[in-house]
Amino acid sequence: MKKIPFLTLLLMTLAGATRADICETDAIRAIVGEAANQGPEGMLAVAGAIRNRGTLHGVYGLHNPCVDQQPAWVWQNARTAWSASLTNDITHGATAWENTQAFGTPYWAKSMQPTAKIGDQQFYSQRPANEPEPLPD
Repeated sequence: MKKIPFLTLLLMTLAGATRADICETDAIRAIVGEAANQGPEGMLAVAGAIRNRGTLHGVYGLHNPCVDQQPAWVWQNARTAWSASLTNDITHGATAWENTQAFGTPYWAKSMQPTAKIGDQQFYSQRPANEPEPLPD
């Protein structure tokens, strides 16, 4: 579990900065769209990866048509996850994810480093430049 040191968080707060300058309403909507069925931990993981990513560009859940049909408790879990993700990154720096239980391993994952498996979701980060891609299976 990666935590931001208190002094760093204090300086970020005083400067008005967050780990990602993303509209909170859109972030919560994206979390609901991506992880409504993944429980609080899965929502926290998606929230952390969104913050690490720094953008909602390419996040399907933001425009998922099922989002508006979710019950109030799902929205509350997403709000809680977004707040908690400011200081708690359980994905270990992930910037991408896929529900591999439902969709399998995506083609783009070959060039990325798996960082965590939480619920049905596999999380990934960019592979360091000096680390070679794995050999094909």
